Amino acid sequence: MTVLAWILWGAAAFWGLALLNALLNALFIPRLPKRPPAEEGLPPLTVVIPARDEEKAVERTVEAFCSQDYPGLSVVVVDDGSTDRTPEILTRLAARFTNLTVVRGEEPPPGWLGKPHAQHLGLAHARSPWILFADADVRYAPSALRRAMGEALRRRLDFLLVLSTLEARGLEHVLLANLDAFTFYVAPVFLANVQAFKGLAFGAGSGNLVRREALERAGGLEAIRGEVVDDVAMGKAVKASGARWGFVTAFGDVRVRMYDGLFSAVEGFTKNFFAFFGFRPLRAAFLMAGDLGVHTLPAAVLLASPLLPLPPAVLLPAALCAGAGLALNGALCLWAGKPLWIAPLFPLRPLLWTWVLSRSMARYFRRGVVWRGRTYRPSAE
Repeated sequence: MTVLAWILWGAAAFWGLALLNALLNALFIPRLPKRPPAEEGLPPLTVVIPARDEEKAVERTVEAFCSQDYPGLSVVVVDDGSTDRTPEILTRLAARFTNLTVVRGEEPPPGWLGKPHAQHLGLAHARSPWILFADADVRYAPSALRRAMGEALRRRLDFLLVLSTLEARGLEHVLLANLDAFTFYVAPVFLANVQAFKGLAFGAGSGNLVRREALERAGGLEAIRGEVVDDVAMGKAVKASGARWGFVTAFGDVRVRMYDGLFSAVEGFTKNFFAFFGFRPLRAAFLMAGDLGVHTLPAAVLLASPLLPLPPAVLLPAALCAGAGLALNGALCLWAGKPLWIAPLFPLRPLLWTWVLSRSMARYFRRGVVWRGRTYRPSAE
């Protein structure tokens, strides 16, 4: 067989494994319970939200948290040096909600990135044994916090990650579907809920619900002070310390509107996408080539087949890959509540992310990590 045939058969093997992953993940990744627990017995909880230039989203986010039906809930928002209308909005909200504390941020000291430092400042104003770290663009349904805490207590967890619906429009959906694809079929993510796999953990800005004592045992926010992808690092650090870690999906009950269209999303992920590869160019190139090989190459081969004399040893695995990809991405849309029209566009996804990666790498080597007026130069792993 030709090299192309071997590559395509390898891609077909990936899709076979992806089908198994999707089945197991769909069966064993728990959803946020629909029924909230009784208010009696729920521990005090503080939501900590760092906010830097978040005028478009922060009002709805803070209103949703302050209006939760969780008894005795406190919300702490750290205005991390915003230059837009965020301070004005937060001042107005603080006058409306008695459970809201607004903290004026400070420039991070050497070794700290802005967001972990803002979280650190917010944590200093929290007095509760449980903390929810969330981004300023997250919206929780009225009983979602009670249900999340009930799930954490029922499973005797120290850390519960709450995964959200990622809202988007147009081709932004195609780009963001990469995050749901990883959870649904790329990896056996359900295994992260197994405590023995201490290295398999993550976090997200949609909600890291953590017992304060467990966070302190893991080194506190000082342990992730220089992490660009801080929410993922928090989850990894807590589980690695021996704490009980778990996650649930909360599609529909927790929503995140991360960016305002495709180009805004590309710019946003340009900040930190290279960090997911440890700032290692060869690692990034290898993994992105694999992504293109399994998602994009089979479709490209089928599109070229009317013009090129390709043998069955090439066409058959390409067709199997394309069919499996279409089926799994259709199932992904149903699982995560995404529009079905994006399923046939899954071969475009790695092309978009290659664009993001090239921008992220170029910016990093030219200037470091740049986001909202701050520049950092973290070192490679």
